[in-house]
Amino acid sequence: MHSTHVNGERKAPSKRDILRIAKEREVRYVRLSFVDILGIGKNVTIPVGELESALEGKVTFDGGSIDGFVRGEEADMMLLPDLATFAVYPWTAGSENVEARLICDIATPDGEPFEGCPRTTLRRALEDAGDVMAAVRAGLEIEFYLFDLDADGAPTVRTSDVGSYFDSDESDRGEAARLDIAKSLEAMGLSVASAHHEHGAGQHEVDLNEGPLLATADALLTTRTVAKHVAARHRLHATFMPKPLETCAGSGVHVYFTTSAPGDGAAADEAGELTEETLFAIGGLLEHAPAFTAVCNPTVNSYKRLVAAWDAPIYTAWSYRSANALVRVPSPQGGVQRIEVRSADASCNPYLAMAVLVASIAHGMRHHLLPGDPLLGSTYDLNDRERDSRRIRMLPKSLRQALAELDTDVVVRGALGDHVYHAFRDAKLEEYERYRRAVHPWEREAYLRVY
Repeated sequence: MHSTHVNGERKAPSKRDILRIAKEREVRYVRLSFVDILGIGKNVTIPVGELESALEGKVTFDGGSIDGFVRGEEADMMLLPDLATFAVYPWTAGSENVEARLICDIATPDGEPFEGCPRTTLRRALEDAGDVMAAVRAGLEIEFYLFDLDADGAPTVRTSDVGSYFDSDESDRGEAARLDIAKSLEAMGLSVASAHHEHGAGQHEVDLNEGPLLATADALLTTRTVAKHVAARHRLHATFMPKPLETCAGSGVHVYFTTSAPGDGAAADEAGELTEETLFAIGGLLEHAPAFTAVCNPTVNSYKRLVAAWDAPIYTAWSYRSANALVRVPSPQGGVQRIEVRSADASCNPYLAMAVLVASIAHGMRHHLLPGDPLLGSTYDLNDRERDSRRIRMLPKSLRQALAELDTDVVVRGALGDHVYHAFRDAKLEEYERYRRAVHPWEREAYLRVY
């Protein structure tokens, strides 16, 4: 992203800067990007000659065609670009059709923020939480698989990669693709902390340094887009599906939150003990986890990952060291204490997921919700008595269960807002019903001959 930084924050370029950069980089097309309620990336592509008009917020689109966006009388929507998100797609540089992108908020025809815009939903959640979360920032660990394409270019679940955690093989196409993904993200202005091979054969991870929460949600959207484009250039398919293979590790997104800046002493005291502020944040996350799971793990497939294997969380427990806790508190870095939420996956709508996590943390801080003692050892070893004594709950086992939890949680529902909540819930209930009625290969294998 072509933005300067002041005290670590993005400073948006001016409209004049963007027009100048577009001319210098010989940009021919600009994608005005946004997401629908389900988190699927959308865009309206304009020739560069229309860029000045787009920067003035004069580009409209038919919102009636976008899932969960509009009612009948709200078909015409306006795209309002966030100037700080302007970036040239690196893989198009030097070609005849250089492309850039701008991430947009969505407004009604009279210029008012649209209540069904996911990005606006996050903006509202951040504003609502500003009294207790003004200093909070977030970073991401993003897991995904790189699979081979077949002869026709269709994705498969095959990989020639036989690597595991942190393995390195110079002949691995996936490793070359991962390096190019990281380089492309950096070229677009994202701060990449590291990238490495993950547990599964063909599974990879890219870690992004912390930043403002809206920028962090943008970064997840950008990473999904970049990974797919770059992987395709390596004859691979990048998938952020939470659980593409039954017998291999699932892919999640670990979100790191910090409530302080280095040296301000707000996150940890001199003895390294967590302050009340950090404990309250953890308490809020544990309190609202069953409900925010519906938003952070929004597909039927998400719940194939949230099982007692491969360090996936299944309980509302926190720990300093257990990799399968819902919330983990890693060792402080640079005097700053971080809290890691390990349950989300990248099929989520980045803006809605961040909004409900923010609301959960803020509620914990305001109402002084203490999380109880940290868990020692694996959460998988908990028995019913221990869970009951600690008031530890199980995360939902299905999308339907998660939606039922969402229905009863006024804090998480409030973070979504009425319009988004109903649109999201209706879409997900329909998705679950399609899944429930489908006859799966496992059923035919188990029952066709027996009965």
